[in-house]
Amino acid sequence: MRLPFFRPIICLALLMVLVATPAIADSSSNKSASLFDADVARILANRCLQCHDSASAKGGVDLSRRAAAIESGALVPGKPADSQVWESVVNGEMPKGSDPIPKHEADAIKRWIDDGAAYTVDWIDPVVYGRGSDSSRRWVRRLTRAEYVATVKATLGVDLTDEAKELLPPDLRADGFSNTAYNLGVDMQHIDGYAKLAEIAVERTDISKFARRFEKKRLMIDKVMRPLIGKMGRVLLRGPLDEWEVDQYRGLTTTVASAGGNFDDAVAITIEAMLQSPRFLYRMERQHEKDGRAKLNDYEVASRLSYFIWGGPPDEQLLDAAEKGNLSNRKSIETEVRRMLKDPRATEQTRQFISEWINLSRLGNLQPDRDHYPDWNDELASDMRTETLRFAEEVLWADDRPLSDLFDAQFTYLTPTLAKHYGIKPTGEGLRRYDLEDVPSRGGLFTQGSVLTIGGDEASMVARGLFVLHDVLRGAVKDPPPCVDTTPVPTEPGRSNRSIAEARIKNEACGGCHKRFEPLAFGLEQFDGLGRHASRDRHGNTLREDGTVLFPGDAKATPFESTAELSQLLSESDRVRETLTWKFIQFALGRMPTGTEAPLVRDVHQRAWQSGGTYQDLVVALATSDLILTAQSETEE
Repeated sequence: MRLPFFRPIICLALLMVLVATPAIADSSSNKSASLFDADVARILANRCLQCHDSASAKGGVDLSRRAAAIESGALVPGKPADSQVWESVVNGEMPKGSDPIPKHEADAIKRWIDDGAAYTVDWIDPVVYGRGSDSSRRWVRRLTRAEYVATVKATLGVDLTDEAKELLPPDLRADGFSNTAYNLGVDMQHIDGYAKLAEIAVERTDISKFARRFEKKRLMIDKVMRPLIGKMGRVLLRGPLDEWEVDQYRGLTTTVASAGGNFDDAVAITIEAMLQSPRFLYRMERQHEKDGRAKLNDYEVASRLSYFIWGGPPDEQLLDAAEKGNLSNRKSIETEVRRMLKDPRATEQTRQFISEWINLSRLGNLQPDRDHYPDWNDELASDMRTETLRFAEEVLWADDRPLSDLFDAQFTYLTPTLAKHYGIKPTGEGLRRYDLEDVPSRGGLFTQGSVLTIGGDEASMVARGLFVLHDVLRGAVKDPPPCVDTTPVPTEPGRSNRSIAEARIKNEACGGCHKRFEPLAFGLEQFDGLGRHASRDRHGNTLREDGTVLFPGDAKATPFESTAELSQLLSESDRVRETLTWKFIQFALGRMPTGTEAPLVRDVHQRAWQSGGTYQDLVVALATSDLILTAQSETEE
């Protein structure tokens, strides 16, 4: 259906809305604890812990834990002048090699020590507290391209997958995910694309059938059109419309009538306008609060639940639950969530989470050196992606196992092509399950090509180690200084990837950082850049699989003798399990949790893993937490 003779020009104010949020104002009498939460933990994480945590402890000083800091003399509660920390700061000695700490931060440290140098956590986690400014702001979330497609399909039954890929720019990754709110901007390509997609969606919709869902009468009078607009808007815009909104859309329908259009024309132009409304394109929330966290209304909760569980809009049953006020009750919410988890869209959203976490889209861009990898083709890349997603689906849904079992489950799914690539004898055509109990080199995510290709052609221990550090252990390390040459050192006879890494670790200038992450890749040395296993590299150098894991917060690294033992260590580590919780929460919220939300994250983690640690347990724990049911207050970080 084309309506050029009366289609209005719908001007969209598609601008990202951000609200800076100042440090939390704590009414507690413990001023030192309040200062720690508001400022000092962040200052120490960003300025000090790179050299003065449990692992490095330069000069015998560990500032990540209060007891250790006091024992070393770095902190003398109530006495800044006797504290090494304050002495180093006031003399401009720390951070070494960096600009002096700004006066307002130095003043905060002095007041904090004066008031008792309290810590409100056992250990300062740099990833939680060492954040940039973007994490301390609130952003209105635009629908990602995938969410836009899912929303149109769910509400109108029209699949715009191909058209959206053509007309809308891709959503770019930030902080490890492509749905990070602050990165979901809107430009003229979006505005033009949304207009064209709305027109296409309307043309493919059976307008009469859609209208009959809400109203049987086909009259252009207020008594019919206003309720119809309200009912359509409730579905398309994911909540009830205000009277002024109904007025705006009713104005469009009267314009259609005056131009000679009929009932279907009026409904079509209303749908087209709604599809370009900020309420459709953004996940709007009307938050009204003064202190603490803002409570969301039931419709806002419904949208939060549906987009993180399904990747799409609420269905009629969820909207009805919101209308009845049932989504203000945690028990009722859990009932709805368990219903939603039975929907195939929940399984698909799991696949989306795994794909985002490991960045499986990267596989489509691999172009390995043909001289070294002549057999590489796009089919292998696709098979690696399929292997990981099918494997995850089996672990998390068919077997209903804990998320951490992803690291050491002894099976996988392979095509004949990928099986041959791995050196495994194919057992038949198509995608098949392969048990790996008798294949010691394989088992779990870390032995799959989708992960191993992160190292590139040279199976870089830097790239692989950083992946493990950031995305599995949730550790932190600073970027190298601009003057450092980061060109990869090539392997050669007598010099393997491991020996190159060990040389970097021994280097005084590099070792402080590289010892934190390169050993994490030692257990993967026997896998080349495309995930094939061998005991020697192409130069004849012997490859090993033993190494160590330094878990964030630990003073000493834990040794392992094999890739299988590394996988088991990761599977059994609570730090790794916490990472899975944090990563999923980040995926669900579209942003990293803030330092003030750390207790809420811990509560979700504990409840989920006490229940069994399955994907479903984590969804239920998050869905019934204040991270979903409330919003950041403007008085929070």
